[in-house]
Amino acid sequence: MSEIAILAPMPTISRALGAALDPERQSVRFGPTETPEERSARIRRNDPAPGMVIRLQPEPPSAEVVAEAKRVLPQLERAMMPPVAGSQSGAALRMLEKLNASVASPVGPDTLRMRACFLAEAGADLPAAAWDQSVDRKLLRAFRFMPSVAEVVEVLEAEVQPLRDKVARVRLVAQFERKPSEPERLTPEEIERRRKILADHKAELEAQTREEERIRRHGNHTPAGSEGLTGLDLANALKRALPAMSGDLREVTEQRIAMLEQNAALIAQLSGEKPAENSQKQHDFSGTETAVLA
Repeated sequence: MSEIAILAPMPTISRALGAALDPERQSVRFGPTETPEERSARIRRNDPAPGMVIRLQPEPPSAEVVAEAKRVLPQLERAMMPPVAGSQSGAALRMLEKLNASVASPVGPDTLRMRACFLAEAGADLPAAAWDQSVDRKLLRAFRFMPSVAEVVEVLEAEVQPLRDKVARVRLVAQFERKPSEPERLTPEEIERRRKILADHKAELEAQTREEERIRRHGNHTPAGSEGLTGLDLANALKRALPAMSGDLREVTEQRIAMLEQNAALIAQLSGEKPAENSQKQHDFSGTETAVLA
């Protein structure tokens, strides 16, 4: 193969930047998938895509990925511009010499150079990236016999749109700016309002804790001789013992008496009996007042 000047290679992109450029990385597909052939046939029929794709909000790129995008963007933008005049001829000859050595129908050197001139002319408006050496491998895999100039140009043109999309995504990443998070600035009135809310919550919690402690200490107090009583019998026994009580014990006991009487009245209402005639059913509900107070 002739010694031919090689165009500047495309920049290497890290895996992290490649992941940030992937348009499908933040999407979830539901339903059946389709092969590239099925997708092309569906588009020709103008049929809707099978299943459903949900696009998720992409995560912001890291500072390292943004820095890399800014670094490679100028190289990619230069690659999307037509190469220096005359470079296409050298790249075209490089491609065709590789093809000529690999196909089953090679041509002579004069024909090869003539085709290289025609290929350079046909692809004069293609960007430099279309003439990259990575495209050579695609040509070698695409043809078993020596192709026409039009067939080679078709392969080169197929490289252009994906590269344009790639450059556009790199440009978006390079332009990303992480907004500095500013701490919330509160007015004196808002600060005072929040302090009051916290104080009210604290006072409410302390009051609830005190009440629970009172019930825990005095909620099961039973006067001497009243062990085993329940319902109205226990309420009457507690009433008789009230004069000897004071403070938290008296307040909690008064609450117990009211609860016992309320439960007895409810049981009597449900059974259609008078409270005095319902002592046995009160025994069946003996745990009610303790559960409520607890």
